[in-house]
Amino acid sequence: FMMTYSPSSPQQFKNSSNVPDFQLLAEKLGLSFKNIDLLIEALTHRSYLNEHREYTGSHNERLEFLGDAVLELATTDFLFKKFPASPEGELTSYRAALVNTVSLAESAQTIGLNDFLLLSKGESRDMGRARDVIRADAFEAIIGAIYLDSGFEQAEKFIAKNLYGKIDSIITERSYQDAKSRFQEIAQEK
Repeated sequence: FMMTYSPSSPQQFKNSSNVPDFQLLAEKLGLSFKNIDLLIEALTHRSYLNEHREYTGSHNERLEFLGDAVLELATTDFLFKKFPASPEGELTSYRAALVNTVSLAESAQTIGLNDFLLLSKGESRDMGRARDVIRADAFEAIIGAIYLDSGFEQAEKFIAKNLYGKIDSIITERSYQDAKSRFQEIAQEK
């Protein structure tokens, strides 16, 4: 699976202009990729391939699949250790709130992924719910790319830096509860 990397010209782009500087993103994120093509793949949406036949790389769905699993394990471990007295159901709710599409899309926005996503023209115009899904998927794909390039420990550091800080506000705002649970709690109080 490993692709070769040439710092001046990633191998996926053949005679293409307007290619973002992915090395700049890696540096901004505090990452050092041995294989920058993994980061590029993590930021490539399936739609980009349809409009850019010169692109020889892959889209990010496989990396997103891997990143999702790494994210679940790392987040579960974090919550298990942070809340030693919390029951399994509560930890599950915390994890769901921490890694849902909205939370991941916010984290992706915060670290500036928008400017580096490779999308079709149609997808790049969409700024609604679909764009949040694309951002969240790219965030997970980056985790998968880090895992493949540098291992679990580095992937977990990235997750800790960009996600774990949200847990206190999730608990304070009770955003870990679904609407039905919140309604039942309010009804019982009244």
